[in-house]
Amino acid sequence: MKSLEVYNTLHRKKEKFNVDKDKTINFYTCGPTVYNYIHIGNARPYVFFDVVRRYLEKIGYDINYIVNITDIDDKIINKANNQNVSFKKIAEKFSKEYIQDLKMLKVEIPDYMPKATDTIPDMIKFIKKLEKKGFTYTTDDGVYFRIDKFESYGKLSNKKIEDLKSGSRVAVNEDKENPLDFALWKFSKPDEPSWESPWGKGRPGWHIECSTMGMKYSDNSLDMHAGGEDLIFPHHENEIAQSEAATGKQFAKYWLHNAYVNIEGMKMSKSLGNFKTVRDLLEKYPPEIIRLFLLSTHYRKILDYNDSTIENAIKKYERISNFMSKVENIEAEPNEIYDSFDKRVKNRMNNDFNTPGAIGVLMEAIKEANKKDEDENILAGVKYLLKDWNMIFSIIPERKEDFAGIEDELINLLIKVREKERDNKNFEIADYIRDRLDELGIVLEDAPEGTRFKKKYK
Repeated sequence: MKSLEVYNTLHRKKEKFNVDKDKTINFYTCGPTVYNYIHIGNARPYVFFDVVRRYLEKIGYDINYIVNITDIDDKIINKANNQNVSFKKIAEKFSKEYIQDLKMLKVEIPDYMPKATDTIPDMIKFIKKLEKKGFTYTTDDGVYFRIDKFESYGKLSNKKIEDLKSGSRVAVNEDKENPLDFALWKFSKPDEPSWESPWGKGRPGWHIECSTMGMKYSDNSLDMHAGGEDLIFPHHENEIAQSEAATGKQFAKYWLHNAYVNIEGMKMSKSLGNFKTVRDLLEKYPPEIIRLFLLSTHYRKILDYNDSTIENAIKKYERISNFMSKVENIEAEPNEIYDSFDKRVKNRMNNDFNTPGAIGVLMEAIKEANKKDEDENILAGVKYLLKDWNMIFSIIPERKEDFAGIEDELINLLIKVREKERDNKNFEIADYIRDRLDELGIVLEDAPEGTRFKKKYK
């Protein structure tokens, strides 16, 4: 079996995952800025890197997983001002909603979820350390990091300082030594939230927040740092600069970045109004379908949300659900069938966490078992395979013990009532039952051997 390889953005290539299993892996993923409900694009890194965390644990690593919450930001302040409430009220509300969405998506809660506002004293200490080493200077509007002093600036994004120009995300300030120098501490404007500091009242810059929160819970260095590809520059580049300037050692060994989620070929944008919130999608689909969709494309490739991709996720969900119902009374057990498919799934996951390939093998296993459904050895092995890998992917529909099977029993009861009405030639009532079930997402299929049903998700 091949060993685990991951694509490291820092070196622009796949590398052997060379971390000692005797040590704890410090793994940090950039979390949300909490001013609204998260959308399906936001959810991609939270679901995918949750799978990465679980897989690493499965193959023997001890993981210390950290995902921050940015609870002070211009967007939060603006929303609070528009609603005439405190920024804390907005941040607290959407922090809770974010955690609720994670739970509904079956994402395991990280070991640490630090909030920026709880870590400000640590950020001030961090900036003071940079100041002592000569990496900072002060202007009228804040304290800035001097990127010219950090010789390897640009190594993550593969950009050179002399080629970089101030862009849309870099505030133009004539007092700055270099237009790309970034704020470590922003002096407060009238009526803005602020904290006391040696340089004056203000609040931290975005980049210093993540570096501080990441290092606080990881002994000052990370084995893995992850986030969306839009964060490579300037956010992650700036994290590296300030962190390595402060500590003198490598900030993170492996950098993993996921690509965007598009909507029907277009980049999601709140300004265009073409985004799908997780909350809205969960009202329409079970969480397993959303997870199957998010894991259906390699994480470094753009994932497109459209009728076809969501329909493919629904079909996989139905195959899994139908198979698990069929083998409900068969005892799952590891055997040679399990071993052969399990090795193939691991090989896919060891190839830079290839989730579509891994789930594809699971679907192949179901297909093989369905062809030979009289062979309980195959059924038992494939059932064990699915239950085992469900610990990583969370794609098997859950059934609450207290109500297991009741929904299906009620549908079957209605089917029997309908059959009786048809026998009595009460076709109007029979058709009414069929049509009402269809409106509820239950499709009846009449066949010579009897009426069957399946659930649709539209």
